[in-house]
Amino acid sequence: MIQIDHLTFAYNDEPVLRDLSLTVARGDALLIRGASGCGKSTLLRVLARLEAPRSGSIRLDGIDVADIPSPAYRRRVAYLQQLPVMLEGSIRENLLLPFRYGADSAPGDDVLRAQLAEVELHDAELDAPATELSVGQQQRVALLRLLLMKPDVLLLDEPTASLDAASASLLMQLVNRQLHQHSHTMLIVSHQELSLRDRSLRHLRMEAGRLEEAA
Repeated sequence: MIQIDHLTFAYNDEPVLRDLSLTVARGDALLIRGASGCGKSTLLRVLARLEAPRSGSIRLDGIDVADIPSPAYRRRVAYLQQLPVMLEGSIRENLLLPFRYGADSAPGDDVLRAQLAEVELHDAELDAPATELSVGQQQRVALLRLLLMKPDVLLLDEPTASLDAASASLLMQLVNRQLHQHSHTMLIVSHQELSLRDRSLRHLRMEAGRLEEAA
């Protein structure tokens, strides 16, 4: 599904990704670990098309991602960064943000309330300001916002790093439910050891801008 060939990337001539190649099959779940600054998060940002590689190619189902219009690509490849981003406005407005840009019909309030209840946000009012939620609550809303788009690929960058144990557990429960119900392809960057209930994880280690299979 995703084919990365000889990818390189640098910040101010400082190499970060070095001749990196990787094949990710549809439905794969990858956990990428490694020391801080080794290029893990940069790889996800390049895959999300938030950064442009210096050389090499990325293909999605055989098509160079540079040839896929950005709105269509972002509906298929969803990126969750470590710290959640809530825009000024209500929880409803934040959940429906992607539907402003030509996606399918926006879900109604009943669907949104049901989704919030799935992540233990039963008491969250859709009209309440999203920025007043705790960090853990915001991260769950941010992930729900992506999942409502029904993407093919999820890119999760340290999704539990800024959360307390209870919030991290709830977030991973949501990830597990999604993997059980849908065949998402998933790449997770994490310093922590993670496990998935219904899917085996393919463990990779990044070192000096290169990936290798981990035991």
